[in-house]
Amino acid sequence: MTATTDSPVLETGSPEAIASTQERVSAVISKLVERYSASDDRPWIVGFSGGKDSTLLLHCVYKAVLDTAPRRRRRAVWVLSSNTLVESPQVLEFMRKQIKSVQAASAADGLPIEVHMVEPALNDTFFVKMIGYGYPAPNKWFRWCTDRLKIQPANQFIQSRVSQGTEVVLLLGTRYDESMTRARSVRKHEGQWELNPHSSLRGAFVFAPIKALTTEEVWEFLTTSTPPWGGSHLPLREMYRDANAGDCPLVVDETTAPCGNSRFGCWTCTVVERDRSMEGFVAAGHEQYRALLEFREHLIHLRNDESSRESFRRTGQPGLGPLKMDVRRQLLDDLLALQGRLGEELISPAEVAEVRKIWVADSKSDLFIRSDA
Repeated sequence: MTATTDSPVLETGSPEAIASTQERVSAVISKLVERYSASDDRPWIVGFSGGKDSTLLLHCVYKAVLDTAPRRRRRAVWVLSSNTLVESPQVLEFMRKQIKSVQAASAADGLPIEVHMVEPALNDTFFVKMIGYGYPAPNKWFRWCTDRLKIQPANQFIQSRVSQGTEVVLLLGTRYDESMTRARSVRKHEGQWELNPHSSLRGAFVFAPIKALTTEEVWEFLTTSTPPWGGSHLPLREMYRDANAGDCPLVVDETTAPCGNSRFGCWTCTVVERDRSMEGFVAAGHEQYRALLEFREHLIHLRNDESSRESFRRTGQPGLGPLKMDVRRQLLDDLLALQGRLGEELISPAEVAEVRKIWVADSKSDLFIRSDA
């Protein structure tokens, strides 16, 4: 078969290879049916990012619940997606369509599957932090974005379920074959049994059903199968072909690498040197997204330009500090202008209001009044 590490299989393998892949995925589904039908009633939380691995995981989970006798479908299944509010527009639109299809199909099939999309708190969004408070764009030494945009929203959802007096099982689409970092992340939660306590979330247990599948097998199955909730996996393949990317999984700890390099992730990601997935979209004909790449480069320039930043930190201590107020104001104007040109919401009205509220507080702060003097 023809495949690269993260690229979709464009030509499927031999009938024997396809049959072998189908058999291996069927074994995963059978294991899920067995676990779903077990006597305990701990809810399942299925991480879904819209990428290839989480799509295969959701395919298997949905099929397992569908294959379970109705009288034994007692366990709740919550599909958990994360919207950082700065997702690549193309990926976010695809993920929303998939979620809508899954929710409609599960209702029609009478399955106890619910879809939930979490977002960062208003005070923690990327642009409230950057344009409001003046945070410099993240880098690998000051990666303030991951915890606020991804980890906290997902963990708060999980912990809210645990606080109701029940344990939960977190199903993730991580695989050994993805990368050394992912393999370490999978093994971090492994022990003697397949179901293991999460390293930091009390009451949560981790299960990685597709961890042994290869990237080639993932693509071969998706290319030769249709989703149990209807539709087709082909749009997913086309999106990968355009972006030449891998997917960013549900993030629940700091072991996950930034996803703006060759993976789908935030269009504002400045932790990596290049956003190759967005570059791929532009090269594939989505010319409108070139402006997002240019805006991202501008964020990096402001971060590295000492004249754009205060000479003190927000704590009052000397040192390279937040973006200056006039820089923040211009950045908001530029972002709103870009939003108007693209016709895509890049910053919400609630975020704009929060930014202006922070500016008012800063204008009354002795720290910033001295700076303007």
